[in-house]
Amino acid sequence: MALTAAVTHASRALPRRRHRRGPAPSTHLAPPLSTPPPPPRPSTLDRVLSGLEAQPRLLTPSLLAPLLAALPLHPAPRRRLAALRGLLPVSLLRRHPDLALRLLHIHASLGLLAYAHHIFDHLLPARTRRERAFPWNCLVAGYASVGRHDDALALYLQMDEEGAPRDGFTFESALRACSGARSAELGRAVHRDALTAGLAADVSVCDALVEMYAQCGDMEMACQVFDAMPERDAVSWNVLLGGLLGHGGLSAQATEAWRRMLGEGHKPDSVVLSAMLWHHPGDGKQGREVHAWVIRHWLETELSVANALIGMYSRKNELGHALSVFESMPVRELASWNAIISAHSQDFRVLMLFRRMVDSGARPDEATFMAVLSACDNLGLVEGGMRLFSEMENKYRIQPTVQHCTSLVNMLGKAGMVNEAYEFMSKRRRLSNEPTVLRSLLHASSVHGNIRIGEISAEKLFDLEPENVHNFFTLMKMYENTDRLEDLEKVKKMMRDKGL
Repeated sequence: MALTAAVTHASRALPRRRHRRGPAPSTHLAPPLSTPPPPPRPSTLDRVLSGLEAQPRLLTPSLLAPLLAALPLHPAPRRRLAALRGLLPVSLLRRHPDLALRLLHIHASLGLLAYAHHIFDHLLPARTRRERAFPWNCLVAGYASVGRHDDALALYLQMDEEGAPRDGFTFESALRACSGARSAELGRAVHRDALTAGLAADVSVCDALVEMYAQCGDMEMACQVFDAMPERDAVSWNVLLGGLLGHGGLSAQATEAWRRMLGEGHKPDSVVLSAMLWHHPGDGKQGREVHAWVIRHWLETELSVANALIGMYSRKNELGHALSVFESMPVRELASWNAIISAHSQDFRVLMLFRRMVDSGARPDEATFMAVLSACDNLGLVEGGMRLFSEMENKYRIQPTVQHCTSLVNMLGKAGMVNEAYEFMSKRRRLSNEPTVLRSLLHASSVHGNIRIGEISAEKLFDLEPENVHNFFTLMKMYENTDRLEDLEKVKKMMRDKGL
């Protein structure tokens, strides 16, 4: 799990910004001891490390610099970093703080925060910690990226206590931590610090502020920060629109922001486009407008966008359009297959699509089987549903969820196979106390007049859901339909005694 520290100019919270305004990351580091050669290739790196294991004295500062540059590019960077760490003499890092900083940055960017923090505490001179934001930024960004928001914010506060300088990267990372912690109060404190530091006009900091307020549910403040920005770019618009969509769906405000964004010549990214399509109601026209924009800008084959288009046309019940988008995809992922299968929940071609998926080499997951079993339930495809359930358990070794089992019980119940449904449930003890399964069984028993199974299901439901009157009414209807009036009166009395 590679994590991007703030100093790499690519915030995980704002992944769409490629370049941050300001100096390059290298300006935060001490000047190199000499101009390092290009980083070695992965195979060369492996050979160099093997050679150093035999002769560790050959590890000099001039060799360490290109090795550190090559490590993030290696297919297995953590393993190679561990090997290099075992060869590094502590004295070398203490003599060359710039190399210690690089090592700290690599550890933090790979999510190895314990090692990064050890370097920070024990190998960096006090002056480096006091005068540079870079090492602090590495840790704050690293902790925020792995979800350790409290640790990131504690370091941010420690910077103030120790008088360390704070720059735009610091505030971006701290705001990302506030977003993750859903703490608008702390976010406002960081906001005040950024204003005091003179960064009110910094585009990247403002983007982080908009996202923080949006994540914390304060869209009014998010919009205020956005409107006050002296300069906005496509990323800024994407952040605002993403926040509006996440907070209120396809609201009038989100629609207005979308049109303003396009009117100013900025392009939404695939994340925002997908959100627009997923939030789009099935009876509106704007989904087609978004689709038209997608086609004009050659984005129809973008995986997330195509998947969202399939979902949108599925909600509109326009299977022809959904299938057209699917068939035009040059590459399909599991989510694409799941989307098109879900779109066919009321169409008999669903089993054919599932077989096409398997034949293509895609491996179905829980969501796939949930979609196809639900379709079999809707369409009454009992034999196909039973076969698929068996494949899920025995071929793909997927543990059935309650939802999978409920679909199968529904399917059997609708077909009048109530005894088979009860037998299926009885073989799986955990299902015997699942209200959704029992309600399905009770309903099937009522429809098909299976008094024995209905009474068993109802008795368990009365214990599990004593205040759910629907269960009592279903049993009473079953008694009424079979002229068991004495039992009907007993259920009525039971309800009166319970105060229902």
